Amino acid sequence: MVNPDNELALKTENLIPSGNEPPQIEHAHLRGFGGWLYVVSIGLLLTLGDALIYIINTLLPIYTDGLITELYKDDWKYGLMIIYETVTYSLYVVFPIVLGYLGWKKMRRVRTLAIIFYLVSFVFNVIYYFISNSIVGLATPEFMNEQGRNIVKSLITCLIWIPYFINSKRVKYTFVN
Repeated sequence: MVNPDNELALKTENLIPSGNEPPQIEHAHLRGFGGWLYVVSIGLLLTLGDALIYIINTLLPIYTDGLITELYKDDWKYGLMIIYETVTYSLYVVFPIVLGYLGWKKMRRVRTLAIIFYLVSFVFNVIYYFISNSIVGLATPEFMNEQGRNIVKSLITCLIWIPYFINSKRVKYTFVN
């Protein structure tokens, strides 16, 4: 006896999934922004804010007051370090904005760009350590210890977030465009 009010009884197609169907119900709770992506977003916002504050309070006065030419005259490595910091902190402003925009659009590139961002940040810290260490007046033990801690923090960040962006089902099902 077939009940016409029961839609499943009238369904003629195979009810056993073949495994090729898109994940609709089983991963529906993983779609959209949530979970650890909030922590990533907060980290990117803090990076953006910290970079803006550093550029405005530290780097801009060096350029506007003409201090960069004096530093360059004292030791060309100071000028190199200021330019390096300017490029680095400019990327720390631009990259989170780009990632935020692409994340808002749910673009697939977010995964790759986030991984690149964390790796580039680590490499920047390592290079900055060696540039700083080559400047005699700057390479105090306290300053170099701080730079070493920055490298360790950046490495830990890479070890946490890169595998997250590679393996996370939330990331996979959120950034689909």
